[in-house]
Amino acid sequence: MTTQTSNDMYRPTKIFFYSSLIWLVVGMLYGLILSLKFIWPNFLVWGPLQVYLQFGRIRPVHTNMLLFGWLTMANIGALFYVIPKLCRNQLAFPKMAVSLAYIWNFVIVAGSIALTLGYTTTTEYGEWPLWLDVVVVLGIITLAFICFTTIAQRNEKQLYVSLWYFMGSLIWLPGLYIIGNLPYKLLSGVPQFLIFWFYGHNVIGLWFTTVGVGLIYYLLPYLSKNPLYSHRLSLIGFWTIATFYVWNGPHHLQNGPIPMWLMKAGIIPSVLLIIPVWAVLANVFGTMKGKWHVVAHNTPLKFLVSGSIFYLITCLQGPFQSLQGPSSIVKFTDWVPGHAHLPVFGAFSYVAFAMMYYVLPKITYQNIYSEKLMETHFWMSTIGLLLFTFSTWTAGVFEGFAWIEGAQYGLRFVEMLIAMQPFFWIRAVGGVLMFVAQIFFIINLYKTIRLSKKTQNTNESTA
Repeated sequence: MTTQTSNDMYRPTKIFFYSSLIWLVVGMLYGLILSLKFIWPNFLVWGPLQVYLQFGRIRPVHTNMLLFGWLTMANIGALFYVIPKLCRNQLAFPKMAVSLAYIWNFVIVAGSIALTLGYTTTTEYGEWPLWLDVVVVLGIITLAFICFTTIAQRNEKQLYVSLWYFMGSLIWLPGLYIIGNLPYKLLSGVPQFLIFWFYGHNVIGLWFTTVGVGLIYYLLPYLSKNPLYSHRLSLIGFWTIATFYVWNGPHHLQNGPIPMWLMKAGIIPSVLLIIPVWAVLANVFGTMKGKWHVVAHNTPLKFLVSGSIFYLITCLQGPFQSLQGPSSIVKFTDWVPGHAHLPVFGAFSYVAFAMMYYVLPKITYQNIYSEKLMETHFWMSTIGLLLFTFSTWTAGVFEGFAWIEGAQYGLRFVEMLIAMQPFFWIRAVGGVLMFVAQIFFIINLYKTIRLSKKTQNTNESTA
């Protein structure tokens, strides 16, 4: 009876984690189809289904499914586990949290169907129709209510730094989502695109980044068996993210139809983001001092440290791309999807992988099924990501210089596309490796869950 009660405590976390795994594999399958269309444009173009399987409809399904199905649900499951641990109490309103999981799954299904049928707002990362946006906002408010109530009822007086990051994320996300999604019909032209990119950039920076960094600060001391290097440094990182990140949207419209002062205003905070990034990395490396040898034998720690390094690379690329010169070359090229995959998959999905590998044994009372599958998951994901990113970055630079020289239209454009085929093949191979790696990940977790249920049934039958 005691075990059953303990299991019930973690039910919201389990439902969010298990649901996120479904969206991970389905979303990446859509991404794999997209990469194959670069080398085989007529792939899946047959019969009446070709309308629904065209690139323009598959792509937003892929991005929304992974952003809001996989990574957001993984983050919410992590919040429902970590916040009570840091507060030394139980999650407030667990039944409401379970209901939120079912509603969120409904949103992902309904949004994917709507996009497949061609109903879209065309907003980057916010293509879902208006009525679904209302449901999402209500869901986010419910999430914030549950988490803040849990924190308010805490038995631990001190607020660990992860809670600062989580609370900031939950304060920023509702306003960010409302600004980016609800008033799009009220604006047009340049103001509309400024709003779009305020949302498109900050949904990464003020949700995935802040939750991800908070999870790094929670997991790293446990996995490395070292105390956090500097609580003060982590708060400096938090407040500089809160101060500078929100102003980065205009750099996505660099060299575009916006005032020059606004272009400059987008560059300065982009460069200043190096401050919170270095704060995070200094803390990570300081915490790992004397424990680097553990990384070789601890796969969750390997994911966490690698995710931190990918986060560093992402935030070094960002200021570089915000400058007018580099932006004039790489903008609209294949460099952009390569850069976009680095934070979402390389940085914060790696943190989510580490979180699941750490949390699942604790909530199922069962060790991970296979260490070898964990290692395979890590290396295939990393090799696939590096192939994907370096091929897209290289192709993007070639494309940018070719367009500057006049290959942006006509026969020269076709010749350039033919010349890019080797890079598209490498991109597809990288995508296949990333996809297969997640199959191993899900098999490993599924076997772990099955073993847990068998053990529980055996204990109940012998009791």
